[in-house]
Amino acid sequence: MKYVAISGAAFALCMPSLALAQDDDSGPYIGLSGGLVLPGDSSNSGEFDADVPATEDFGEIPAETPLGWETDFDNGFAISGQAGYKLSNGFRVELQGDYNEYDVGTHTGLTVGETDIDASDVAILTRGAADDANPTVGAVIADGQGQVKNFGLFTNAFYDLNRGGTIQPYVGAGVGYQWTDVEFSPSGVDVADDDDGAFAYQLMAGASVAVSESFDLFAQYTYRDTFGDADIPLNLVPATLGVETQQSILSAGVRLKLGG
Repeated sequence: MKYVAISGAAFALCMPSLALAQDDDSGPYIGLSGGLVLPGDSSNSGEFDADVPATEDFGEIPAETPLGWETDFDNGFAISGQAGYKLSNGFRVELQGDYNEYDVGTHTGLTVGETDIDASDVAILTRGAADDANPTVGAVIADGQGQVKNFGLFTNAFYDLNRGGTIQPYVGAGVGYQWTDVEFSPSGVDVADDDDGAFAYQLMAGASVAVSESFDLFAQYTYRDTFGDADIPLNLVPATLGVETQQSILSAGVRLKLGG
């Protein structure tokens, strides 16, 4: 009986550890997701890199004269792949590759120096002859056209709540690098078509649902921004423009646990 009692006590002491081991779903995983990207509007700002000579109709635009305009973007799409490792303490670490793109909606409020030139003859930029038949700057740029494409690589850290539950909310943050390709072609005019890169950060919140021991579904909100604007040289005029690339991303995906 003494041995039975000792064995029973030892088993009772081991029960918490056994339960923890059963609830421990730590290990590597891979994931794939896609969804909707809602880009923030961009307050583009930059300056002329060289003098724009005067013409019979328009004065000189000196180098370093500021210019800028507002760009509204349409919603677009995003796809993402992840590879990570889930720890037994609720944390996850992850590598992520992400691609998204969205179209230009419209441009407004083009300023040179402190002057809004939307109502001016477009020849003020093209350096052609002024003519009443010419469209205004505002009419040309309002047409929009063009798109922005972003590709990013991120290192993320997450913390899963309600561990052991079927539904697990989570929060996370990440840092990485984003390459941005900008094409602005309002009314078919080649204004910009180039790319630039910058360090970026993102904040995430979501929830996962365990479908099986090795398969989860998840939905996530991501806010992403860069630490600096994408500096894009312009083709229409000798200037460089800083383009903002803030993004809100609503995504859903699948996560496959490996080795379990």
